[in-house]
Amino acid sequence: MAKQLELNDVALLGRTLDEYRRIFGLSDEELRGETILDVASGVSSFCAEANEGSGHVTASDRIYALPPAEIEARCLHDLALVMSQMPKVADMYVWDYFPDVAALARHRERAARAFLQDFAIHGASRYVPTEYPETDFADGQFTLALVSHFLFLYEDRLSYEFHRDTVIELLRIDSKEIRIFPLVNLKGERSALLDPLLRDPAFSGCRMMVERVGYEFLRGANEMLRIRVAG
Repeated sequence: MAKQLELNDVALLGRTLDEYRRIFGLSDEELRGETILDVASGVSSFCAEANEGSGHVTASDRIYALPPAEIEARCLHDLALVMSQMPKVADMYVWDYFPDVAALARHRERAARAFLQDFAIHGASRYVPTEYPETDFADGQFTLALVSHFLFLYEDRLSYEFHRDTVIELLRIDSKEIRIFPLVNLKGERSALLDPLLRDPAFSGCRMMVERVGYEFLRGANEMLRIRVAG
């Protein structure tokens, strides 16, 4: 059996603005000029950091319906769970952005703390409770949707129909582009759901491209899917 992190649910791990820049190839112009939706954003600090720098970012996740104390408890639990498993699976990862497991843990905790502080201040004005694949956002409300470590990665618990319906919903609420990273599952294998999605006639009017990115932590997780909205 292939090694992987053993998780009961989608892990609440904090990622930073710098990681999002690398993961999605985000430029300064995009961060300032696009109206961005962070999809299933969890406890990442991207929304907090980007908005501090004159960005226009909305974060969305089902956990935002919970009180801050419960989110904090869950994210600290998930961080401890993942860090306890990292030594056993360390060879599955590239240790350059993070030099070691201790540095990874510090980085993830800093991101989560920055999120928790911003969430306590801004609440629903920035952090919208959202149960994908359905949303309450308006048609074309955003110009760029970013999906980090959600679709494809958890293919063992999120069905193909869930993936398809989520992308269809993002096409409704996003007027320009969707970017999804990574394209592998928790074992570091190319997701079996990627090719069916690329061939699905529901997306025949879109331009779908797989692109290499300047970030790789889980080995093999170095590509994103870029979906250009028709019209």
